[in-house]
Amino acid sequence: MNQPDPTLERTEAAHELDGQARAPLTDLGLTLVVPLFNEARRLPVSFERIAAFIGSQPEGSELLLVDDGSADGTADAVAELLGDRPGLSARLLRRPHLGKGATVRAGLEQASTALAGFCDVDLATPLEDFSGLVAVAGGEGGLVIGSRDLRSSRIVRHESSVRETLGRAYNRAIRGLVVGGVADTQCGAKVAPTAIWRQILAHCREDGFAWDVEALAVARALGIPVSEIGVTWAHDDDSRVRVLQDGAAMLSSLPRIRRRARAARIRPGASATGGGVFDDRNAADLAASDTQHWWFRSKAEFVSSAFEGAPAGGYLVDIGAGSGGVTAMLRWPRELKVAVDGNEQLVRDARERHALEAVAADVADVPLPDGSASIVCLLDVIEHLTDPGPALREAGRLLRPGGTLVVTVPAHPSLWSVTDEALGHARRYSRATLLKELEATGFESTSLTHVFSWLFLPVWLKRRRDTQPQLGLDVSSPAIERIAVVLTRLERGLISRVSLPVGTSLLCSAVSRA
Repeated sequence: MNQPDPTLERTEAAHELDGQARAPLTDLGLTLVVPLFNEARRLPVSFERIAAFIGSQPEGSELLLVDDGSADGTADAVAELLGDRPGLSARLLRRPHLGKGATVRAGLEQASTALAGFCDVDLATPLEDFSGLVAVAGGEGGLVIGSRDLRSSRIVRHESSVRETLGRAYNRAIRGLVVGGVADTQCGAKVAPTAIWRQILAHCREDGFAWDVEALAVARALGIPVSEIGVTWAHDDDSRVRVLQDGAAMLSSLPRIRRRARAARIRPGASATGGGVFDDRNAADLAASDTQHWWFRSKAEFVSSAFEGAPAGGYLVDIGAGSGGVTAMLRWPRELKVAVDGNEQLVRDARERHALEAVAADVADVPLPDGSASIVCLLDVIEHLTDPGPALREAGRLLRPGGTLVVTVPAHPSLWSVTDEALGHARRYSRATLLKELEATGFESTSLTHVFSWLFLPVWLKRRRDTQPQLGLDVSSPAIERIAVVLTRLERGLISRVSLPVGTSLLCSAVSRA
């Protein structure tokens, strides 16, 4: 492959790429990828608006126009437009015709700015709305996608009734088989930190229009948050999507996308430099599912209910947070969340995948000031410690007056099995043993209940027969996900009024007596 001379100015000679090596990431700017296929007529109509948008972005931003083997002179039209704007930070990437997915993927792989995203050349999603996606991705991280199907969305020009009917049917199939909970997978406007795109793209193979679904499914499998933002949208009659042919191809892709997403969830164990409570393989497996699996989402719901009424303004410090998936889902301002873990790979995951402030530290030595936290969480942590006292006393140091400690631990010593041993548990707790630990370190319980009551019987039956460790991360399906959501909501309502006597975990809120 020919490599462009890096000393060239941004003239027409430097506007073309041909498989060049990926540049290192910067801390600034946005790369906007615009895929093109036979767009010689439409491109000049929108080019000035796209160019002005890139010019308004932070220094280092770049427009990347990717030609998908057009046969109508699109690449020549791009070269002419760029030649008329020598000061524009823009490049042309010529590709053989493979499809929109391959085209967008090739552009995102070339991004070297902090953020990257793509939009369609017809600007069906206005650039003003695209700016909103950029702002969310820059502030909260994760994958941010435009949506035509939220209450905040506005359709100014509809598709034909046939296209809309088939589109809704396709989205129902996607939600049922691959990415439940996403209203609109196909809107051509998506943005994420470039580091997150690189994680997603490593598992993506679809070349056609199904690529959007694959990217979302992989993001979910990797535990990357997906935020859906309502946008204004106008259908273009020159749309390149062929409803029946492309729709059938997209439906046939769903089983293989699902298989790839499952494979992405199983990653090699990360190497830790110390301090983690799990071995590296277990830590990696749990991290890969920490926002995607129903158990973690239910746990975040229960924990959020436990600190309602905590004094506002201080940090939420999650000690032993792992890769931060549950931390990210807790209902507290993101800018006031701090994830703490001893495993440095998981700390990097918390920063890169969940855009959290994250610190590598021992659970008993957190580098934050006294009284800086409104909430301290020790979620499934102290059961790993031979002596939980230092960690609990550190939590007391961090809490401001009136602050809340939230602790979750595995419940019922009778459920002990080889899985507990594999997870590095020192014990499972009864109510009495947990209260004793808290009282010994200066805490007074304000609420104590079992949770996951609906899991107790199946877990008890299963663990009676366990001869090999079972983390349970493979126990998931769209039906199970829906059932878990309903049961979690019902149990949240119950524990707000009564303390449940049975469940696989104990959930406790406490305040310092000091």
